[in-house]
Amino acid sequence: MYKSVLKQYLLITTIFVISLVTTSCTSKKPTLKSVTDQPTARSEKIPDNNYTELDAGSGPLSPLSADFNNDGYNDIAVISHGDSQLRIFWGGPDKTFKPGPVYGKNRVGYHPGKIALVDWNGDGKKDIILACEGTFMIQLWINTGEGFQNKTSVKVPMNAKSIQCGDFDNDGLWDVVLGSHQGNYILLLWGIDNKKFRFYSQPIKANPMAQNVEIGDWNNDGRTDIFWVEKRLGSVAVALNLGNRKFKKIYIKKPGIPHGIVKDGPEYVKIADLDEDGCQDAAVPLEVGKACYIYYGDCKGGVARTEKIPAPEWGYSGIAAVGRGINHPPMLALGEEMKLFIATKTQKGWILNKKPAGSLPRDLIFTDLNGDGIVDLLFANSASNTIGLLYGPF
Repeated sequence: MYKSVLKQYLLITTIFVISLVTTSCTSKKPTLKSVTDQPTARSEKIPDNNYTELDAGSGPLSPLSADFNNDGYNDIAVISHGDSQLRIFWGGPDKTFKPGPVYGKNRVGYHPGKIALVDWNGDGKKDIILACEGTFMIQLWINTGEGFQNKTSVKVPMNAKSIQCGDFDNDGLWDVVLGSHQGNYILLLWGIDNKKFRFYSQPIKANPMAQNVEIGDWNNDGRTDIFWVEKRLGSVAVALNLGNRKFKKIYIKKPGIPHGIVKDGPEYVKIADLDEDGCQDAAVPLEVGKACYIYYGDCKGGVARTEKIPAPEWGYSGIAAVGRGINHPPMLALGEEMKLFIATKTQKGWILNKKPAGSLPRDLIFTDLNGDGIVDLLFANSASNTIGLLYGPF
């Protein structure tokens, strides 16, 4: 009798202790701190019925989308850095893509870097400007409607890691700006004769590893400014366009260690109006620093405030940014290893919605892949030899 009562007492006590521990554990929710006092929430659900991958060769980079052959379906161009190739995928109905032409090393050169899509010759079709990192040149690939023809190339004094095109002096000619993997300047190529692919070269001084240039209007003066990161010193810079081919360099984020090397230097900066105040903002992911910093512009060339989005696990390998559109709010796409997060801003802070991806997603870009008016996401799974296509809405 005594043993029976003792067993019951021990059983009730054990159940009570387990219940107490469980309640204590589940009541403690993790919090993510921000530079502002707004927390960042995240969702663990990973829907995959709207995600697909395409084989893009070794070390894919810089996937971009446009309707190259004017058939009503968007196509994709992508660099295979390891294979030294330029690859085309033809779009079709029902979110389908089939492999198109593959242009090899004998035509694109060793280790091509990034591409830009512009209608260079004004015929209504997007052409390709290719930055050839391994051969110190840029190439013009004219869109023939059935593929692309390597029309001409120009030698440049840097191993160009990134490229952007625009008309920075409003003379009606395309200009090109390049960022370098190692150099201490960015290179602006002023268009002289677009038909002959001729330029006047102007370097803009920068700190070492000035890579991944972007363009936008930082001070709302109607001129296109040039942004870049300086990975070695951890800084983010912008060359304000003063007109008459003159620029003034200022810092969005100043160098962290004078004459030293930081361990969490950024590789990317993306520009968009993320708080809907009419001013451009700069989003800078850190892979080693395990966060994304947002520098909200004040429309005058300065920073009004800064916000931090912590990385849930590894650190952000890539980023895309877009302001509000007809069917979507301002958004960020932040790549992590084997996944990415679509970040949307609410009154409670940035909400991270987890999505599938391959290994080391980089070169992310918001675009309408299937022409349904809803923004999608295109990116390179740089360590798993595919490009990822994630269809919205997110």
